[in-house]
Amino acid sequence: MDKKILSSRLQKEERFLHFWNEKDLSKVDYIRTLVTVASVANNLSWIFFSAYQCAIRHHFNQKINATISLAVREISNAPIKTTFDNKKNILLLTGKKSWLVSTNVDLILLYVKLRESIEFPLNSKTNSLNSVLVPLYKEKSTIRETFKKVKFLRNLNQGSLTLKKTKITSETIFSGKKIRGFGYIEQFFVMLSLGIFFVTKVNNIKYKRMFFKKVKALIIDFNTRNSPKMTVRFHKKHFKKMIHIFDSLPERKVIIGWEFDKYIFFNLLK
Repeated sequence: MDKKILSSRLQKEERFLHFWNEKDLSKVDYIRTLVTVASVANNLSWIFFSAYQCAIRHHFNQKINATISLAVREISNAPIKTTFDNKKNILLLTGKKSWLVSTNVDLILLYVKLRESIEFPLNSKTNSLNSVLVPLYKEKSTIRETFKKVKFLRNLNQGSLTLKKTKITSETIFSGKKIRGFGYIEQFFVMLSLGIFFVTKVNNIKYKRMFFKKVKALIIDFNTRNSPKMTVRFHKKHFKKMIHIFDSLPERKVIIGWEFDKYIFFNLLK
């Protein structure tokens, strides 16, 4: 199928996720995932989504073939309420997480900061936990609500997650410490995804070569440095410049929502 026709057909999230699953993009290597999406995307929603998926897979070492959303943000005056039954080793969670990348993902990785540390058995050892990470599928005690309106990345069915005395057992819980450093991993994959997108869309050979060199340098640096933080800090000024350059090119006019969504990427690279 012609890529322009395919891009047009993939505007709806349902069709895009079908395409994602059909191509096994949660299983193949990161570069293949990002190149496959960039080659058919004519909006930035899918560029962000593919970067976000790769970041989660990499940071949390996820091997499962599933689309995933982190659930971290909370309403400031309504934190998640936690109740721990230390006899049954069951954690009860009630409250709301204010953002999901999509309400149609297969798996939600829930992060909860505990009001008081708990002694919890993990890997046959008792651990003192101040925060937890919990994988959730579509438990009956959870409700996913899709936002009626969003300002940015409008192709994604973004939403919230409500927990109603959701039971968490020791078999499904992880230490919340694992979330540390995710922000830099996310920034790296956002730059990588956006850079690959620009390479596939730009017609000017001079800019295409320049963008390709920046993407290649980013990958090499990430693979050789031991610090994602330093890699991101060094390269993000180059990728901000790439956004400005693409913004001056006629190719931007065929990218749906570019005028709004470009600011999301600027903000992510602050």
